[in-house]
Amino acid sequence: MTNPATVFELRNYTLHAGQRDTLIQLFEREFIEAQQGLGITLPGLFTDLDRPDHFVWLRGFTDMAARPAALTAFYTGPVWQAHREQANATMIDSDDVLLLKPFGAPPVSGGRAGQLFLAIDCRLSGGEHGLASLEDAIAAGLDGDVLGRWITDTTPNNFPRLPVREGERHAVWLLRLPKDLNAAARAALIAALKPWSDPQLLRLHPTTRSELQLDPGAPRYSGRPGDFDFLVGRWSVRNRRLMTRLRGNTSDWREFDAVIEAWTHMNGQMSFDEIHFESEGFSGATMRSLDMQTKQWSIYWINSRSGKVFPPVQGGWCGARGEFYGVDEDDGRTVLVRFVWERVSMNALRWTQAFSTDGGRSWEDNWRMQMSRL
Repeated sequence: MTNPATVFELRNYTLHAGQRDTLIQLFEREFIEAQQGLGITLPGLFTDLDRPDHFVWLRGFTDMAARPAALTAFYTGPVWQAHREQANATMIDSDDVLLLKPFGAPPVSGGRAGQLFLAIDCRLSGGEHGLASLEDAIAAGLDGDVLGRWITDTTPNNFPRLPVREGERHAVWLLRLPKDLNAAARAALIAALKPWSDPQLLRLHPTTRSELQLDPGAPRYSGRPGDFDFLVGRWSVRNRRLMTRLRGNTSDWREFDAVIEAWTHMNGQMSFDEIHFESEGFSGATMRSLDMQTKQWSIYWINSRSGKVFPPVQGGWCGARGEFYGVDEDDGRTVLVRFVWERVSMNALRWTQAFSTDGGRSWEDNWRMQMSRL
């Protein structure tokens, strides 16, 4: 796991019965980009295989000094404020949090495909002098790639609005295992760790948009037939378009309505739509085709004003989010373009276009569509 973060939170939430998937869907739809845009990293999002009402996740910060500003910006920002009641309603306890810093050898980058993740949380009984023995016991008892090693960061919590477990010393390992551990193997590992700690084993499975996945070589965003079947039908569209782009002017937005109608063909390998912007005096059409070998979609846009077929954007889906990238021109400048599709619900969709002039290091949103099924 490559990550510039030097401070981490390991967050273990206890949720109301049946609410785990509700929180994860909300988190992956609304909270990932909102935090990443503030410099926060989210390397791992997991379900607990032994406790169906738990959500376990890792959050990272460049350093301790960056943590309070980033968290303040997120929790006072518009995304959390809009969705906090829905998120909090799923939770019984969100205060089981370890504040950690990396230690030891660098973690494996890439690595082998696995069957599950295993987090080993060792509450240290004799300080850090037993770390080498714990490491040896883990290496002897497990065949897996170590993706992270952390110990408690004893720096005082500098964002007290969110409690962390203080007055405890922990060492945590995260591994990707090629196969599950049977009960005997788990008992043997716990026994080997007991002389130096009070260990807890968490058998974890990644969520759809977790950065860490069981197969690190698999494409994150891929396509399959039927990906755009959700779009079939008629939709009302509220548009918000930035008229002055890439000039540092983020207030020149124009809002207008449209109606879109979509179809699918060839068992979901082709998708078409036509959109009418009556107040703007033009229409547009989109054709999407799936390459069955590369498992990537190509999306072509045609504007009625010119009749020109614009260069395609290409990409795929990861859960309810699709990302598609290409090269285009805007006002004589070559730009990278990104389309993001988000399936909010069966009757609500969101589409966003963004441009980049620095190779994708930063993006400026310039067209947003909120769609409601008619």
